[in-house]
Amino acid sequence: MPSDRAGLVAAQLPASWGAAGVCEALAQVLPGHVGVLVLAWTTDHGQADRELLDAAVAVVDGASARLDAEERLADLVARVDSAQHLAGMGDYDWHIPTDTNRWSDQLYRIYGYEPQSFNATYEKFLSNIHPDDRERIQGIHQQAYASGEPYQMIERIVRPDGEVRYLSSNGEVIMGEDGVPVRMRGTCIDVTERVLAERETERAAERFRGLVESSPDAILVLDSGGVVLQANGQSAELLGADPTGHALDEILPGQSWGGGGTGIEAKTLDGRPLLLDLTTAELTESTHEGRTAVFLKDAAPRLEREAMATRLGESQQRRRQALEINDNVVQGLTSAVYSLEHEDVRQASSFIERTLAAARDMMDDLLEPSGEELHPGDLVRSVAARLEHVAPREQPGGGNDDPPDPAAYRVLIVDDAEDIRALLRMKLNREERFEVVGEAADGVDAVEMARTLQPHLVLLDMAMPRMDGLQALPLIREAAPGVRVIVLSGFNQSTLEREALAAGADRYIVKGGSMRDLVDEIEKVLRVA
Repeated sequence: MPSDRAGLVAAQLPASWGAAGVCEALAQVLPGHVGVLVLAWTTDHGQADRELLDAAVAVVDGASARLDAEERLADLVARVDSAQHLAGMGDYDWHIPTDTNRWSDQLYRIYGYEPQSFNATYEKFLSNIHPDDRERIQGIHQQAYASGEPYQMIERIVRPDGEVRYLSSNGEVIMGEDGVPVRMRGTCIDVTERVLAERETERAAERFRGLVESSPDAILVLDSGGVVLQANGQSAELLGADPTGHALDEILPGQSWGGGGTGIEAKTLDGRPLLLDLTTAELTESTHEGRTAVFLKDAAPRLEREAMATRLGESQQRRRQALEINDNVVQGLTSAVYSLEHEDVRQASSFIERTLAAARDMMDDLLEPSGEELHPGDLVRSVAARLEHVAPREQPGGGNDDPPDPAAYRVLIVDDAEDIRALLRMKLNREERFEVVGEAADGVDAVEMARTLQPHLVLLDMAMPRMDGLQALPLIREAAPGVRVIVLSGFNQSTLEREALAAGADRYIVKGGSMRDLVDEIEKVLRVA
């Protein structure tokens, strides 16, 4: 009975064969063959031929159906294997009584073996489990045997090359009719990358928690309503109690804390006053949306450091001032004294003029670092300027008994230095055109005397107790309408002239010039009037 798997199957059967014989012969020939079957008889047997033909057709139909099912099964197996390979998943089916285990091809690959390279007995399975996990895995299986409940577990395996992988396995136990486990089947997924990523995330989170807890700042996490959801240990130490559950407004009553700030007035949860430096940051992760991180620091140490730096800076400045006073003032005045002892008045005058210029430059140099202009009130002194030896006072009239000229200009001298007032008074009283009608040592007295005496001219100092010249100027103008005011100041023109003129002064003169020049300037101002 010749045959061809991909072509024709020919069979010449004896006429004596019946339907059963034909079926048996076809069953031996047809399986695995695809093609055309031809049956022929040398003689016509009528009804018998038809029965034989029907039997042959039935056998062919059955063989074709089996072949089609096998092909579909093979295709399904191939697709399942491909899907498991892509998903990193395998399945197993362990027949417990015979200790035979059917593993899918991908499960072999997960364990690091070629597909179907060994019979995966239970002992073989356990030998691939990480030694530290074996006892736990056996316990899970034993619990499943006893209860018949499904199980799920994470286990480590060790591949033949030593690589450790993490598997997520689940399974079920199938009991026999007698209640004895007969099969255990389930799936395994390689979750190594996920487990390692989760552990790294947890390590990073743990490191972050460690940094937060070790931070010297108090760190709070607020919800959208400003209530503290989380706080580190430093928060309780700074605020006197654990702030969790408290509103930040309890710590910063009446304060706007959204933009942060320094030196903010606050109070601890136990009522103590506190100064805080505050910084905020919005948490933008989706799981923390609407939350704000607040960093609080006790401002006292910072303020103390700044105060110490200021004191150090002031100490260094005072040292520099002392050196400059020695070089520019003391030595200049000493040279002037020596010149006067030698009766060299011209040389003494030169030394004094240079010393005064140097002193004024020193004042400008000391004022300049602040970068701020002088304003009314900045020149108020705590005490009046005073020398050890005060020039002798001279009675009005310059030493003669003649009554004052009623046509003379009335002058009010305002200066906290008594010796300067005395020298100015003596000089002006020698001039017939001037009459010193009053003296004031500060701005408050100057305003009152200007109102009472109604002078024609006020010689006004700038730095004085109680009220400085910049404050007094507009008040003197108001108290004595039409009065002329000459500012006589120890500050350079570049320092105060603009402010003095803006406040109402008619002229700004720097102290230290000759008395003759001063008298000339006074006459010019009064002539303008």
